[in-house]
Amino acid sequence: MVNIVLLILAYFFMEFVAWSNHKYVMHGFLWNWHIDHHRKDNLQGLPLNTEDKLLEKNDLFFLVYAIPAIILMIVGFSIQSMPMVFVSVGITLYGFTYFAIHDIIIHNRIKISFLQGKHNFFIEAVIKAHTAHHKPKNKQDFNNYGLLVFPLKFLKS
Repeated sequence: MVNIVLLILAYFFMEFVAWSNHKYVMHGFLWNWHIDHHRKDNLQGLPLNTEDKLLEKNDLFFLVYAIPAIILMIVGFSIQSMPMVFVSVGITLYGFTYFAIHDIIIHNRIKISFLQGKHNFFIEAVIKAHTAHHKPKNKQDFNNYGLLVFPLKFLKS
C-alpha cells in the first residue's frame, strides 16, 4: 500500500516539477533549448519558423526527466528498494502522460488517431490552457506553465 501511495505522490509531484522547470528553467536559463518549441507561436521578438521538424532542441528535456527516473529504478532494483522503484514508476508514468497529452494530443507531433479528435472536458481544458501559453491574449495567459494544473477559467466552455 505504501508503494502505491509513493507512486501516486511521485506522479502528482512531477506536475509541480514540470511547472517550476517550465517557468524557471525552460523560460529561464535554458530558453535556448526551449525556444524551438515556441518558434511557430508568432510571439513578439521571436523569429518565426513554421517548418515541421521531427525533433526540437526542447526534446532534450526528455533526458533531463528520464535519466533520474531510470537511475532511480536501476538503483532501486539493485538494492531491492521497492519504494525507490515505485517512485521511479510514478515519475515515468507522468512522463508518458505528458508525452501523450503534450506531444501527441496538443501538438500532433505524432499522429495516433484514437488520441486525436474529440476529448473529455478536462483534456479540452488542458488544450485551452496550453494554447493560451503558446498564443497568449494577455500576460496571465502566458503564465500557464503547468500541464495538468491550470487556472479554473479553462474548465469553462
